[in-house]
Amino acid sequence: MKTLDEYEKKKKKKRKIGEEEEEEEPQEKRDWKKFKALKKELKIKRKTKSQGVDDKYEVGCRAKKIWEEVRQGNCSQKEREELCKQLMALVRGKVKSLIFAHDTVRVIETLVAVGEEYRTLLFDELKQDIVSLSKSRYAHFFVLKILRYGSREQKDEVISSLKGHVVTLMKNKIASDVVELAYNDYANAKQRSMMIQEFYGPQFCIFHEEDIHCLDDALKKYPDQKKTILKDIHTNLQSIIDKGVFTNTMVHTLLRDFLMFSSQGNRESIIEALRESLMPIIHTRDGARVAMLCIWHGPKKTRKIILKSFRSHFVKIALEKYGHMVLLAAFDCFDDTEFMKKVVISELMEELSQLVGSDYGLRVVRFLVAPRDPTFFHPDILAVLAQGDGNAISLKDNVKRRQELQQAVSPSVLRLLIANLKHWSVNANWTLFIGASLKALSGPEINTIFQELANMCSEPYVPGLEGHFLEIAHTTKMITYIIKYDKERHAAYKPIFSTVLLTTAEEEAAGWINSNRGCFVLLNMIETEIPEVVSKVKKVLGPHKDKLASLKFKGAELLLQKL
Repeated sequence: MKTLDEYEKKKKKKRKIGEEEEEEEPQEKRDWKKFKALKKELKIKRKTKSQGVDDKYEVGCRAKKIWEEVRQGNCSQKEREELCKQLMALVRGKVKSLIFAHDTVRVIETLVAVGEEYRTLLFDELKQDIVSLSKSRYAHFFVLKILRYGSREQKDEVISSLKGHVVTLMKNKIASDVVELAYNDYANAKQRSMMIQEFYGPQFCIFHEEDIHCLDDALKKYPDQKKTILKDIHTNLQSIIDKGVFTNTMVHTLLRDFLMFSSQGNRESIIEALRESLMPIIHTRDGARVAMLCIWHGPKKTRKIILKSFRSHFVKIALEKYGHMVLLAAFDCFDDTEFMKKVVISELMEELSQLVGSDYGLRVVRFLVAPRDPTFFHPDILAVLAQGDGNAISLKDNVKRRQELQQAVSPSVLRLLIANLKHWSVNANWTLFIGASLKALSGPEINTIFQELANMCSEPYVPGLEGHFLEIAHTTKMITYIIKYDKERHAAYKPIFSTVLLTTAEEEAAGWINSNRGCFVLLNMIETEIPEVVSKVKKVLGPHKDKLASLKFKGAELLLQKL
């Protein structure tokens, strides 16, 4: 072993020899062009050696030159076909070494798009590597193109290749796009259930069962394994949520099923993780159901955080096919109505005209005016909303909650009715809504609406007169509905429509007996049992009893009996 002194002596000797050489030979001027060329050549050699394919770089460069000619707009069809043949001959057998790079993958994608012959050759060469291709930042585009443009057999083979890897791929931001496209657009019911089952645990990942299509089926078939299945789903979903790749429809379905069947304790961690990230997922059917379940079962603080995350987007949500259901669920269960007024309703009322111009927006407004009214809502919608009944968080009386929300929207909705009353009162799409609004809402605007409707009814009536309210069935039905509610309004010391109507149209009311509908309007006034209304109707019709007796309308017969 050399001592330190020997090492220093040797080092000085080398330095001295070098100095002598420098003195003997003067330094030559460096040729920078040669130096750069040599450096570039060494870089290419290192790159080629590190990639493990000696001719990969050369093949890539040649392929890109041909591809550049193919993609030119002035390239004729005949030239394009010839160039594609050359390109395919060049890359065949080397596709796997080219497809993972950002530039050469475009060459492969062009061949996939050119025709079925090239697509088949490329797929046959790569079909054993679908999983690794799906994880690659650039190569996964090839898998996406096979799913979009490949034959049914190729699509099925891609989906089959995912078997046993679905959960792993869904945790990868790049690969999750491949799984999403396969599941959402190209998989059949059997393939979808196969992909979903992998989240239920290792046994379902290996042995797929055809009679299990959803979590409900799995829990019914294996009730003793419920705890284990839900635990596996929770573990898989939690890792997916943590990585931020939960915007896929398959994840929405799994989240919905898990939140429906798990206990309140198990729900809380998932709801906690999702509470500020629900906005991107409520545009899908299952995503909207997930948001509804989070609102129904989330603690009060979490509910507020969820709704605050929707700020400045409430109008957009109200106009969406599935998103509007989230708002209905919130209106249906949120106890803090003051918070709802400040955060949600105030934003919606600012764009009320836009809401009523859309089918889904109008549904939101109708729900605020007449919540869960079967006149406006299909039984299927009511059945979905009923799933939130009895949740452990909502404690306020339903009637009180609805009245407070109705009070909050009254001024805006009634002003909108006044502005459009002339047209809406003769439109079949709006007459029921006008009736429901006048029944549920309150405010000084009610008197204005009553007077406007009375003025409309005060036009002289002649049988067959076009445009008269008695000649329009839905308008007459609306007037009758408003009159029937006068009994309740009178008991609550509220304004009465019958009084306004008789005062305004006293001279024309006698002429209404010439119509069956008019007789029923007068009959409904008598049935309100309000003394001043009944006496006024009898006073108006007293001189016309003989004429009523001669009429053969059913309404005239019943009206005569009341007189």
